[in-house]
Amino acid sequence: MSTTNSTAEKAHAPEPRLAIKDLRVAFGPLVVSQISELSLAPAEIVGLAGESGSGKSMTATAILGLAGTVGTKVEGSITLDGLELVGLAESKLRDLRGRRIAMIFQSPVGSFNPLFRVGDIFVRALRLHGARSNAEAKERASEALREVLLSPDLLERYPHQLSGGQAQRVAIAQALALRSEILLADEPTSALDVTVQAEILDLLRRLRAETGISVLFISHDLAVIAELCDRIAVMKSGVIVEQGFARTVLTDPQDPYTQELVAAVPHVGGGTVTG
Repeated sequence: MSTTNSTAEKAHAPEPRLAIKDLRVAFGPLVVSQISELSLAPAEIVGLAGESGSGKSMTATAILGLAGTVGTKVEGSITLDGLELVGLAESKLRDLRGRRIAMIFQSPVGSFNPLFRVGDIFVRALRLHGARSNAEAKERASEALREVLLSPDLLERYPHQLSGGQAQRVAIAQALALRSEILLADEPTSALDVTVQAEILDLLRRLRAETGISVLFISHDLAVIAELCDRIAVMKSGVIVEQGFARTVLTDPQDPYTQELVAAVPHVGGGTVTG
């Protein structure tokens, strides 16, 4: 594995909020994710890049403690502020999901219960994680929607009544309402048009600056990662082949696979991808 500028990065890196070490996720003999080291510092956005099937989403599933539910065996270490998540009791993992680690998906509407209004979805999650009353939960939900520049009126809508951009903002607002410290964003912009995509990226940058939330941004799109992320880890066949500062990795990739990915990014006017 190539670790671009790894020595320089470690010398200046703050203590990680999330740290992965010697992670191995496998379906029987088939290893789908094998990560020697990956970390996420407070208020940092790290891009996890690679083609479909490279192990990115399974890594996020392992972080949430859900990989075992789809038949995989998880070994190694994933710590949240020093708390070991691998092997942690399910009751304790349920308490962490949403409240400290949240996840948003490429198609967030599919993760919402279609039978409940948006407000009901917020209330159920917030009551589960400490809101003392429905009124308090609705107030926190309204405040979170305002933070992502949506009207609280959307609480009365059903998920199918939201546009793609609105649904993604609602998913982010739910993480904010729960006061999550880490956001796992799995291809959150790939289903959106370029205008809405830019709005979501601007929102993530602003929320990082205002709340200190850390983001693991999973995407196959290096152009999007270049625009958003502080650091990049490139995955191939379940293994991180290169990681480092975004600008360094994208302008001077060391691994042949990373070089292929960078070369494949379309450039307007013959320019180059820069971090």
